[in-house]
Amino acid sequence: MKRLLSTIHCHHAGGGSSGGDSFVRHRQPAAFSLFELLIVLAILATVSAMAAPQLMSMIREGTVFEAADNIRAILGDARRFAIDTGIDYEVRYEVNGSTVVVLPAELELSVDETQGTSQTIERYNRLALELPETIRIRAAEGEEEASERLEATVFGDLGGNQLAQKSWSTPIMFRFDGTADDFELRVSDERDLTAKVTLRGLTGSARTSQVYQEQD
Repeated sequence: MKRLLSTIHCHHAGGGSSGGDSFVRHRQPAAFSLFELLIVLAILATVSAMAAPQLMSMIREGTVFEAADNIRAILGDARRFAIDTGIDYEVRYEVNGSTVVVLPAELELSVDETQGTSQTIERYNRLALELPETIRIRAAEGEEEASERLEATVFGDLGGNQLAQKSWSTPIMFRFDGTADDFELRVSDERDLTAKVTLRGLTGSARTSQVYQEQD
């Protein structure tokens, strides 16, 4: 019995060949032909060409919506500043431009120490928002687009000399009690993809619409 097992073991160790010569044939994986690769590349190119316009449209819509939603957020900042400081705040946008500013409705007052008061001057909050150059901000459809220049001093540390050269909308007011003026503006790109930002005066809250294609 032991001899039989030993014989079987030797048979396997020798690879199963009585002559001692054995080989293993490895199958080579099939390769793609040049013609098959060209077909795959043609399919990919066709799919990409079909998807590219839709993808670019989604990117443009996303840019417009993000710009409009950033304006909605800065309106919320103005409301918060008004409530926290107890003074009115205003938001102005560059007419047919891409800049928005939040400014106090009154300037800081210098204090006269000769009257026994402190010289400390409280600095009011100010914000500036720069949107992509492809974006322009406009009044609601059918509304008159009034504009005016502002003195550099009202911008504080925001870079007044440059901002004073822009044409600004009439102010969107936020009062210290949290209320505001009813207002609506449009945010558009060069292809007239547009989103609306609507401000409800009673609550001071703003919302952003979905992006739509504005017709001439």
